[in-house]
Amino acid sequence: LGLCYYRKGMNDKAIQYAKDSIAVLDTLWSNLEYDDRRLTFDDTTIKGGCGIILQSVYYNIKEHRDALVACENARSRSLRWLLSQQQSRYKINGPNAVSDHTQKEFQSSANIIDFNMIKETAAKSKSAIIVYSLHEDGDILIWVIKGSEEAEIIPKKVGMGEGFKSLKDLVASTRKTLGVRSPDARQDLEMEDAESSFQGEESVPRKQTFMNQTKTQKTEIDLKELKRVYKILIDPIEKNLKNEKRVTVIPFGDLYSLPFTALVDDHGKYLIEKFALSFAPSIGTLVELQNRINERAALQNDNKEGPPAATFAAIVGNPYYHKWMEQLPCSQSEANAIHDIMTRAGKESKLLITQSASKEAVMKVMKDAVMIHLASHGSKDGIFLSGLTEEEGKLTMEEVQRLRLRRARMVVLSACDTFKGDVRIDGLVGITRAFIAAGSPTVVASLWPVDDKITEYMMTRLYGILFPSVKGRGEDDCASGVDVCSALQQVMIEMKDQYSVEEWAPFLMYGLSPRKSSFHALN
Repeated sequence: LGLCYYRKGMNDKAIQYAKDSIAVLDTLWSNLEYDDRRLTFDDTTIKGGCGIILQSVYYNIKEHRDALVACENARSRSLRWLLSQQQSRYKINGPNAVSDHTQKEFQSSANIIDFNMIKETAAKSKSAIIVYSLHEDGDILIWVIKGSEEAEIIPKKVGMGEGFKSLKDLVASTRKTLGVRSPDARQDLEMEDAESSFQGEESVPRKQTFMNQTKTQKTEIDLKELKRVYKILIDPIEKNLKNEKRVTVIPFGDLYSLPFTALVDDHGKYLIEKFALSFAPSIGTLVELQNRINERAALQNDNKEGPPAATFAAIVGNPYYHKWMEQLPCSQSEANAIHDIMTRAGKESKLLITQSASKEAVMKVMKDAVMIHLASHGSKDGIFLSGLTEEEGKLTMEEVQRLRLRRARMVVLSACDTFKGDVRIDGLVGITRAFIAAGSPTVVASLWPVDDKITEYMMTRLYGILFPSVKGRGEDDCASGVDVCSALQQVMIEMKDQYSVEEWAPFLMYGLSPRKSSFHALN
């Protein structure tokens, strides 16, 4: 009925029926026990229904704040609920099962995101927030929330652009131009010529990724397509980002797979050269992540979290695969280099390489680590560790989500395709989400298969910036308090003139961006 009234232009009735429908659906949602059931429920009832209708009606009548709030409350509530369960005031016996009382308490309180919460999040993060969504008519909705005390909100509505039928088409075309597979392997096969080298395999070894095209050939192609997408997604709001240094992007749908860092303006400047970028599934998720960090700090001050972590960093590289996957020698060098950086910075770290990097050993050391680095093979639903068989060595989403990473501040998934998964109304459901739900407020992950040697260089440089040695090289690389997305920005800018886009742009930061001081605080 709400949709019918909306299409007849009877906005008041459309809002009334959409809200009534959401209230009924919320009651049903609160009785669902398992994460996968909540995800499916939201996809079928909200993604193509009530949430889209409500935000579209509000946008049409120029109630832009209400439209943004409607958009936010339709997103990632299953993840937000999982995050709320990680807070120590709740007792968790498993990754999914909960009491009715606890879930209904969340449904009636923490689940409701209002405009004041949105404003406060933007102001506290000192970051502009860009929220992308889809209008019911198929156009793209964009909101910019300025990272100032006033938290000014700027709404925009733009078309898909000439030549693009959908967001999926836009993203697949962009990635194909860069020489990397689209998230949907079937779409790759439809778009590529018969002689294409990409066959949409589930995982590709880190060292066997890229084409033999020259950098000059690639740059000419990349800039044309990347400028085209920039005009659609960034141009309409760019003037509203003046004086901003950090931007948090809240994608929607297939935009999770778009390399925003590599989009190019008319002057040939990459977006990453203008802003330090981070990503999140919703503003509400950022609220929950910050709440969890605040509670951890309070518990530590009250000495309720136990003694400080014996191991600051858990570092894994080149697990031994017993020939069921290729070995990654550069990932071992990467792990050794990061271990050396931690040692020079005065941080205790545990190094697990080759046969010592078994699933059991890695899971054990991760539980109390502040920083976790996994350099290995990966996929959208798991990380491959040492084992006699793939089944024995694979650390799955479900196993990660059952962990309680009570001290984790950052997880780096230095592997292929780790920022990949099923696109749901809850966000991107894959291994990255599992680590967020398990307790890490920050995850660094990859959009596509990565090169073994180049990733070694990139990660070593990233840690050199984040953890400069007490003496010697790296001492002047950054000021005290540098955050992760700014460090990643610095590495990409340094690499862009030497490497092609697909080599320097695969990694992104998901969640909150911790400053160096927070690593010290949680140790």
